[in-house]
Amino acid sequence: MKTIKKISTILVLALLLNSCVVKSLHAFYTQDLIYFEQKFIGTWLDSAKAHWTILPFKEVILKENKKESASELNKDELKMYNNYKNGYVVYFEKDSTKTTFLAMPFKIDNQLFLDFQPIEDRESEDAKNDLYKMHLIETHSLAKLDMDSNDVASIKWLDEDRLKVLLDENRIKIKHEKVGFGETFLLTASSEELVKFIEKYMDSDDEEKWKTDREFDLKRINE
Repeated sequence: MKTIKKISTILVLALLLNSCVVKSLHAFYTQDLIYFEQKFIGTWLDSAKAHWTILPFKEVILKENKKESASELNKDELKMYNNYKNGYVVYFEKDSTKTTFLAMPFKIDNQLFLDFQPIEDRESEDAKNDLYKMHLIETHSLAKLDMDSNDVASIKWLDEDRLKVLLDENRIKIKHEKVGFGETFLLTASSEELVKFIEKYMDSDDEEKWKTDREFDLKRINE
């Protein structure tokens, strides 16, 4: 009985942790849509007092590899540099926890978006359970980025619960699966199909399409 109760508790936790933002196996953008917004670079504070430090990816990869220019990178490093040189490295810090993301900016119909991928989590990196970590896979998530000024920004993630409602009502169609022990909702459509989905989603008259519990209002701070 104790084992069953323990498994049930783990399942509930898994569902809670995974029922937040829409996750995708493939990127939400294609290369032709990438749009680097210089104004997003800097240090920000959100309403929950979490710190966001946004740096250009190309500067970070050169610094971490102690190189002055891309020509000095080795083959694998140069491939990564070219793939993500117009992206950001996002350092998110809250309650003494630190997480790092790659955020690729792109624009559709004059609307800015960010494709997020996790790069590093300090706590999981410190953990010694390599067998557990080797079973994890990095997924993509989609966020809408609005910058009202140089010093104010808003990030809203595409909400999983909202998307599920639209799918259940047959109002949208997009390839997806439920995977893993917690039946995580995962989009499996190609990047090209995801771009078409975003275009149609933006054109919809649904006033609550960007309603989400994962919304962050950022204000620039000087450090």
